[in-house]
Amino acid sequence: MSTTPAPLGKKLLLIGWDSADWKIIRPMIEAGELPTLAKLIKRGSTGNLTTLEPVLSPMLWTSIATGKHAFNHGVHGFTEVDPNSGKVVPVSAASRQCRTLWEILGDHGLRSHVVGWFATHGEQNPQVNTVSNLYSHTPKKPLKNPAEWPTPPKGTYWPESLASSLDELRLHPTELDGDLLNLFVPRASEIDQKKDKRLYRLSERLAEAMSVHNATTWLMENEPWDLTAVYFRAIDEICHEFMPFHPPQLPGVKDEDFAMFSDVVKSAYRLHDMLLTRVVHLAGPEAAVMLVSDHGFHSDHLRPRYTPNVPAGIVVWHRRQGIIVAAGPGIAAEESIDGASLLDVTPTVLRWFGLPRGADMQGRVLHDIFFGDPIKHEIPTWELPADSERPNTRPRLAASHNKALLDQFVALGYIDDLPSEPTAAAESTWRENNWQLAQACLHGGRIDEALPLLEDVFSAYPERPDYAQRLATCQLQLGLVHEAEATVEAAIDTFKSPVSVALLRANIAFLKNQPNEALEYLEKVRERTSKALPFLEQLSRVYLKLRRWEECEKVCQQILILDPEHSLAWTAIARCRIHRGEGEAAVEAAVEAVSLSYQNSLAHLNLGLALSLLKRWQEAAHSFRNAIIIKPGFIPPYRLLARVLNRMGHKKDSAAVMERARRMKAVYDFQKTEKRGKRRDGLAARAKSRREARQTKREDQARRQAEAEAAPALDLVIVSGLPRSGTSLMMQMLAAGGLPALSDGQRTADDSNPEGYLEWELIKQLSKNPRLIEQATGKVVKVVSPLLRYLPPKHRYKIIFMRRPIGQVVESQLRMLERSRRKPAADQPNLEKKQTEHVETVLKVLRKVPQVELLEIDYPELVADPVAGAEQIINFLGPEVLTSTDPSTLAAAVKLNLHRQR
Repeated sequence: MSTTPAPLGKKLLLIGWDSADWKIIRPMIEAGELPTLAKLIKRGSTGNLTTLEPVLSPMLWTSIATGKHAFNHGVHGFTEVDPNSGKVVPVSAASRQCRTLWEILGDHGLRSHVVGWFATHGEQNPQVNTVSNLYSHTPKKPLKNPAEWPTPPKGTYWPESLASSLDELRLHPTELDGDLLNLFVPRASEIDQKKDKRLYRLSERLAEAMSVHNATTWLMENEPWDLTAVYFRAIDEICHEFMPFHPPQLPGVKDEDFAMFSDVVKSAYRLHDMLLTRVVHLAGPEAAVMLVSDHGFHSDHLRPRYTPNVPAGIVVWHRRQGIIVAAGPGIAAEESIDGASLLDVTPTVLRWFGLPRGADMQGRVLHDIFFGDPIKHEIPTWELPADSERPNTRPRLAASHNKALLDQFVALGYIDDLPSEPTAAAESTWRENNWQLAQACLHGGRIDEALPLLEDVFSAYPERPDYAQRLATCQLQLGLVHEAEATVEAAIDTFKSPVSVALLRANIAFLKNQPNEALEYLEKVRERTSKALPFLEQLSRVYLKLRRWEECEKVCQQILILDPEHSLAWTAIARCRIHRGEGEAAVEAAVEAVSLSYQNSLAHLNLGLALSLLKRWQEAAHSFRNAIIIKPGFIPPYRLLARVLNRMGHKKDSAAVMERARRMKAVYDFQKTEKRGKRRDGLAARAKSRREARQTKREDQARRQAEAEAAPALDLVIVSGLPRSGTSLMMQMLAAGGLPALSDGQRTADDSNPEGYLEWELIKQLSKNPRLIEQATGKVVKVVSPLLRYLPPKHRYKIIFMRRPIGQVVESQLRMLERSRRKPAADQPNLEKKQTEHVETVLKVLRKVPQVELLEIDYPELVADPVAGAEQIINFLGPEVLTSTDPSTLAAAVKLNLHRQR
């Protein structure tokens, strides 16, 4: 009979450090650099906290708060499409479809403070003081006066009355004391901060962390609480910016950069330890403290050589093992936490408060950290009935706030630049969120649910090799071998690396139960990739399948040299030792695998087998039962458990378990063929639907083409050139000459262009809708050079093309990016090379097109002699286009004080 657990204490402080990693923390503790964290560890329990897939912060921190996978809780990325407006917006509390830890506690009269947590904007709960993740967001442009910093957007606070106290506690980057930055970068004064914006980006991260800390400490001091949950993301963002300069020095990192920034990452940890000191003190001795990270961050030889150029490609830097530290009333001291997952945090915190785990939570209670015998009381669910309304509302962000936050996600590398056209932006967001959701489904064992999602993203972007690879793997896992092979063949040309192709083909052969063929593919690329983890992982699986135990273990040992906490390598080693009859050694490896990933059912099965070798039947039975609990549909543990029970003399129990295994096998065999047939039917139906959609799209395009061909040919005036080549100046001159500019005024004057841009935002959609150009009749429109190829060939064009030395153009572009705090797509030499080639190609084509009259204007010459330039323009366009043919009128638009970039 279950007993309702008693609370273990009165207060609990839950702290999130995004990306915190033991590989950095442990050496720093040994050096005495993290004293507060060291004290927590000494008086509490610690261990790894295994992350989930995909390793994306909004999804992971919502899993930590709910104890559920992303396919349950509903947060699938940084952004989503608002179902009401159709616009792309940041995720909010309204995105969540599951109840959080603080909502459950609120049902029992327990009050919570929640600060900085993802997907909390718009939270409205009478028992929760909320300060959302938009609280400390800094504006895209650096402010000269922090007083100009807009107040946080509506939905940041609940209750809203918190604004009067907390608005003033935000710290702007420009308010940071210079001495603080010197602790991170001692030679900061040597950096030219007009060219190198890394210091400002660092100050943003530090200001954000301190703002979150300020809000948290104010709430702890001034409002009653039982749970305080605070999330700091600064370690993650600082690591993404500065981990390439962390010791040891990586190949390709400049000596001066390494010398300047090598201590930044460790300094971030030192700062967080100082902040930890204050909140632990405020919590008091009667409070428990739990510190967690959603994943780790590669800081050694496993740092990636490059970051994939795909949305969220920067997650390759994330390590699977995060941290967990728990200390306080009811929590054991100096206890090791083995096999913990992000999903275990909420059930464990509920247990600490004396509340049962929800049976629909995917995590478990970490009983080992608590004093006394485990109490496994649980209820079916903490979710509300289906007809209940959630109190969270979707916040309506002002356009400026929404754009600023989306720009930040782009700048950080977590999402791609969104298309300017709303429908395309929504489609892009749906696609990427479906991709993230598919990965979560695969990780959570919902392979059938992942399949249609992967089909859709691959159909939309067959050139993405990661889409193709994941779809093929999913199809193989579902027994759709022919479909997987077709996917690979359709995408094979998109794979840049022959190694990737070989690994994928090896995986197909492996899943087709053809390990010898898989080995042949791997042998072909062994010399080129013998030290890469993906290759070694695949090779170990093949050797294991071929029962080549010695070679398998040797490869696994190579994996462990690269990554000592590789759970699957320890799992394979355990199996090799079992087959060699090495019971003690097998137990050692299996225990290591379980401690690294408790949810690895195969590790528990191997532990049971190893214990059976040693005739430790009771322990073996316990391990097989664990394997069954973790993966109820996995049949081998049932049979093995039945054999162990028989050995123990429990004949009746053994027979019952074996009978259950037989029934499950019969159902599995019956359903296997039926499911495969249904999957193929579903696949065919979805493929038909996509074909019909493509056909509808082709018909629509044909209709538009026919309409375009029926329209009369027009005479149009266009200003073109590279961005920052003087196109805005030319637009101003033509407007001065009486030729109206087609401009919507959306892009206003700024520091990069004080006289304004005179641009028309819709022209960016020219590739999708070439007929837009017809709206330029009787006006002049700016069309940057990359878009010229989309001009309909039926019209006649007078094109004024601005020429400016490429070095000046790129320098101006880089300065403009710096002002907007965005990173360039490549380094300056590569940018200059590519843009030089682009201009030469465009002009070569334009000079040959009969419908185009071309005037090339040299920007430096125009600035040096505006009147002469104006005469060229007047002669080119003539009085039939310009109402003023006085060169001085056009030349007056050239403000010499604004055009001195040489």
